Amino acid sequence: DVIDISLIKTDGINNTEIILEKEYKYSFNYQKKLIKLIKNLPKNQKDQILFTKKNEQFITNKFLQYIKIFLKNIKNKNDIDFIGLSGQTIIHNPLKKYSIQLGSGKDIYNKINIPVICNFRKKDLIHGGQGAPIGSFYHKSILNRVNKRACIINLGGIANITFSNIKNLISFDMGPANTLIDDLSYYFYKKNFEKNGLYASKGKNIKKILYKFNQDVFFKKNYPKSLDKNYFNLFFNELTLYEANDSIHTASMMTVSSIIQGLQLLKHKIEVVILTGGGRRNLFIKKKLRKILIKKNIKVTNIDNYGFNGDMVEAQMFGYLAVRSIKGLPLSLPSTTGVLTSQTGGTKYGKLIKN
Repeated sequence: DVIDISLIKTDGINNTEIILEKEYKYSFNYQKKLIKLIKNLPKNQKDQILFTKKNEQFITNKFLQYIKIFLKNIKNKNDIDFIGLSGQTIIHNPLKKYSIQLGSGKDIYNKINIPVICNFRKKDLIHGGQGAPIGSFYHKSILNRVNKRACIINLGGIANITFSNIKNLISFDMGPANTLIDDLSYYFYKKNFEKNGLYASKGKNIKKILYKFNQDVFFKKNYPKSLDKNYFNLFFNELTLYEANDSIHTASMMTVSSIIQGLQLLKHKIEVVILTGGGRRNLFIKKKLRKILIKKNIKVTNIDNYGFNGDMVEAQMFGYLAVRSIKGLPLSLPSTTGVLTSQTGGTKYGKLIKN
């Protein structure tokens, strides 16, 4: 629903300075166009790749539009060494080891003459990884600065966790975060998201659906593991048959259950859960998490309380990954994506003037 752009200065290890950040909302028509593209995806991988490349230009153009607007806030664009482009995820298929993000780094470089680093997941996928979660090292750098006895849980469409200590860096997808909740909010109320968990707080749990959800094979798998945001769509279809607030309440409890099961799978002692991403604003989910985790002496807080904008962490992350890519530093490990050996990554367009 938005594009986030962050200007940072970083060494790609521990030092990151956030200089300027902006959020630009997509129009309703553009969102509809994106959803239509995803719904019309062919079934097999080869046809999906051909179809998405054929329909990539409108996404590239949208990125270009907002990058140019963002650049107007900067006195000298020559101060920017390069752009780290995440791309628009269209499909992520960890079972078949491929992931499609659209937005042409080459076209963006040709139009604005700032080098672009993109395709951060490609090398990981080639070497046996799942290509996600890809932001583990940036989350690790934040944990090193704010609390080494904590984990970061990103509540985007899917929930993912990062934990690090001296010996380990662990990341994996936990389950749905906002994807089912947002889809149900739109289905029932024509709202893009569930503000503050208000609908959920008025509903009650549909026990048989939550039970079925908790039996899904995904939760039995050990990490590393990742998800496509549409993996749990079966439950969306089932939940639409029930009363609106009960459906949204149950979807919200699915998110809570995913997080609790993921923390149990982690098997490392933590003192604080740091939430980032849009789902950190969901008061219903936070209240339920706190009620469960306080019994384990685990505090739940937002990343904003450490001086970070929780809406912008992912944008910062891809700038950080771009620097790691230029330096040839790892972006993924066997313990973060399941890749066979640690891998750097990224495709580069344009001449890199500075290092």
